Amino acid sequence: MKNIHDGGEAILEALRCLRIDYIISSPGSEWPSLWEALARQKKSGTPGPTYLDCGHETLAVAMATGYTQVTGRMQAVLLHAGAGLLQGSMAIYGARTMATPMLVMSGESSGYGEGDFDPGPQWYRGLNVVGGPQRLVEPLVKIAFQSTSVDTLFHSVTRAGELAQRTPCGPTYVCVSMEAMIAEWTKPEAMRAIASSPSHRPSDEDIATVAAELAAARSPFILVESAGSDRDTFDALVELAELLAIPVIDAPGACLSNFPKSHELYLGLDTNPYLAEMDFALLVENEAPWYPPSSTPKHAKIAAIGGNPLKDTLVYQVTGADRYLEGDTALILSLLVEALRRQKLDAEAIAARRERWRAEHDKLRQRLLAAEDKAAGEASIAVPLVARLLREALPDAVYVDETIVHARLVREHMMWDEPFGFYRAPNGLGQGLGYGLGIKLAMPKRPVVVTIGDGTFLYNPVIPALAFADEHKLPLLILVFNNAKYAAMQYYHDRFYPSGTAIAAKDYYGVDLKGAKYEQAATMIDGFGCRVETPAELKAALDQALVNLAAGKSAILNMIMPAKVR
Repeated sequence: MKNIHDGGEAILEALRCLRIDYIISSPGSEWPSLWEALARQKKSGTPGPTYLDCGHETLAVAMATGYTQVTGRMQAVLLHAGAGLLQGSMAIYGARTMATPMLVMSGESSGYGEGDFDPGPQWYRGLNVVGGPQRLVEPLVKIAFQSTSVDTLFHSVTRAGELAQRTPCGPTYVCVSMEAMIAEWTKPEAMRAIASSPSHRPSDEDIATVAAELAAARSPFILVESAGSDRDTFDALVELAELLAIPVIDAPGACLSNFPKSHELYLGLDTNPYLAEMDFALLVENEAPWYPPSSTPKHAKIAAIGGNPLKDTLVYQVTGADRYLEGDTALILSLLVEALRRQKLDAEAIAARRERWRAEHDKLRQRLLAAEDKAAGEASIAVPLVARLLREALPDAVYVDETIVHARLVREHMMWDEPFGFYRAPNGLGQGLGYGLGIKLAMPKRPVVVTIGDGTFLYNPVIPALAFADEHKLPLLILVFNNAKYAAMQYYHDRFYPSGTAIAAKDYYGVDLKGAKYEQAATMIDGFGCRVETPAELKAALDQALVNLAAGKSAILNMIMPAKVR
């Protein structure tokens, strides 16, 4: 091959135009043309994306998801043929359900060595996919297509990147033939700038209507699920809540730090005590506010705010909304605040609400603190104690949670008052470590704590994740909540068959996890690993883990916890 600008250069130029920060890859043999273009980029000093090599497809996709959740900027993921695409498919679907823009690419051969170019016999014997690899991911992405000509390659990649960032955001996929990648490419004389995605907003009439209904409500509530990945949205939500003294409740499935937990208007996770009195519910980036779905408040007007409140990734969805305000969430919240400030508000009613919800917030905090006090005196480790020690040792920690039976307690007891403080791993267990690494990549100066169940830890690509963390000096503090079982499996078995044979004979299937020394995984990268069995041991182990974290080394605490969640 001659040293020419080929399809690899076309792809890299497209990624530059899309303002991609990182190309995150679990690579394959189809990408030499891009690697050559990256080598030319480095030698010439041309600005462009940084290449990151990691050892597992789920890790690559989850990292891109985590990085974008923090920065708002789409990234590119390169996988290998159809096999690598399938390996990463769970995480790709997770990105889709979280409306995370992402450009995913893999390659193929269309000539199989029958012409001048020989891609290698593996493409003929094992890597080909009938109908093309795009068939494998079509249900998981916004669009999946092939680019088989170098003449259309540049614009195909930029178009896929633009589509990924249009509402509803999500991953897109491009399959590129090796024959297109090695063919000579002529750079267009006029390179167009890739336009940013436009901000949408509702009509002034709809804003005014919802503002008037909010102002007139006697018992309004804000229910939020995923508004904490943007500082402007976070601040606008606080401003709106404070203006009318509206209490804020996190959805049970809340996946971000949406509202300051120390704020007097924060009421935790449970809407049920307030459904009967609720006369207005403002759903902010909240796709599933009620369960069962039809259990909407009987006497409340409901308005849903979000970029895409109705999700095509849900088989069944009932918001109960009377009105939708669709578009840029921060802008919509700010417009509501402006509209409300132009109205004559009932100051006396607002003051009374504020006092009531301040008292309710104080009760919530006292209940949580009491649980932490109780946990400190118990013989075994419980989530409230872990939360207290972490709060004292790492006040600026970012939490990434991939627990199941402990998830609610983690969500209740871990503290944050700013956005970017909490992230729930995407749908599909096994992405927590990669997601945490993407978040750490975006916020390298903040400590990232991954809380993870013992069963879920087994689902993660642990070795590639630890190796990547060590190579790139992105240490994680990994806390394994080890109750020696898939407790969710037992919970539902007992619930469905309370008088069954399994519960009487203690003969469960798919439940027990015995004997794995999870902490020893840290020794592979000279990190710190420790088995912790009692509350008395926990603080010392945590202190030693933080020493290693400060030295750039990941740490794993295998915390032995009761079989029954407390």
